[in-house]
Amino acid sequence: MKKLYLPSLRGLIGDWVYYPTLMKLKDIAERVKIAEEICQSKTLSEMVQQEIKIERGKEIKDYLLKQEQRFFNSLIVAVHEGDPIWYDITHIESNNQYDSEDIPEDVVAGIGILSLNGEEELFTLDGQHRLIGIKEAVAEAPHLGEDELSIIFIAHRTDLDGMERTRRLFTALNKNAVQVSKSETVALDEDDTMAITVRRLVTENPMFMEDRILNNATDNVPRSNQTCLTTIGNLYDLLIILFTKVYVISKKKKFTDRKNELTKIRQSDEILDQHYTNACDYFKRLTDSFLPLQEFVNTPDHSTVVKKYRHPEGGSVLFRPIGLQILTEIIAELVRKYPLSKCFKMISKLPIDLAQTPYNEVIWHPTQKKMIIKGKTLARNLLLYMLDHQQKDVDELSEDYAKALGIETEEVELPKKAL
Repeated sequence: MKKLYLPSLRGLIGDWVYYPTLMKLKDIAERVKIAEEICQSKTLSEMVQQEIKIERGKEIKDYLLKQEQRFFNSLIVAVHEGDPIWYDITHIESNNQYDSEDIPEDVVAGIGILSLNGEEELFTLDGQHRLIGIKEAVAEAPHLGEDELSIIFIAHRTDLDGMERTRRLFTALNKNAVQVSKSETVALDEDDTMAITVRRLVTENPMFMEDRILNNATDNVPRSNQTCLTTIGNLYDLLIILFTKVYVISKKKKFTDRKNELTKIRQSDEILDQHYTNACDYFKRLTDSFLPLQEFVNTPDHSTVVKKYRHPEGGSVLFRPIGLQILTEIIAELVRKYPLSKCFKMISKLPIDLAQTPYNEVIWHPTQKKMIIKGKTLARNLLLYMLDHQQKDVDELSEDYAKALGIETEEVELPKKAL
């Protein structure tokens, strides 16, 4: 390999000396490897390889190929062998913007050039999936190789102490990485279709504007809240179901592939508009199917409606985030067999009072006056049974229902059919 000269800084943190540089993607793809070299055992090396999620690498490849506003944070790369040399910049001349004598010595001492002669062994300590994505993207679209990415180089030794030291850094970097929270995704993500649609719904759709939606990333609505229908986090989750199972624009066959496409790669403005239109259509159909939602949308003082349908005695399942999720999941099941218009006509026949069967003691605790989150799947299955669209064997469903009610299976009666 040819010799590389890379613009570089030199820094010190703890007892690590490190070198932030800029490196072209084509050179990264050619020279940098996965971090299997830090394992002395072939079996352990294979374990590192097994932890690499190939699909994640493919997502990153697609991101690089399709996103013009692509950007990555730095890769952290260990280097050994070869002849890496760092040259400091010993002289900076004054100009009309600054006087070189005003620049502290430690600043000048940290600026330089890193040279690699091509015989070095380079492997990632942080950014394995990005590296896989880079290699695949550059192979498919060589022009991407001219893009530059920041690389942080650290020195690696292959003796026992050096291997242990590098392994400790590897695990610290990967173990302490914090995944982006749902609230950050909803508020800031410009690639996630659901996040983009949520932001548009809460600014343009009257059903979710201002205090009609709670700014909360979870499904939890405090008992004290008497104005909102649900939470922003719940709305995001509903859109995942809608865009991957109900209003499917993607040509991907698998749910996970469709979800990854919608969360990792920004769709065109035309497709984003279609998703927003579909979301509005869904909530309009849902509103038209249930009188309580019509009251919520059409009443100027909507807090009176919320108080009427969400209170200590239960109220309507429509005013609980878990209830909206259950109904949306039911629509996602029905739409596989029926036209969307018929699906809504079917669910409009379902009971909505939490004190009624099948919610009571399944997702609503009548004495503790609170929701039972773990009963969501059973409630959905019971409702599908009521629509003559059961997914589980009747005997098994009866057994699950009896267990929730705390009675023997022989004593239980499944809910009456709604159709």
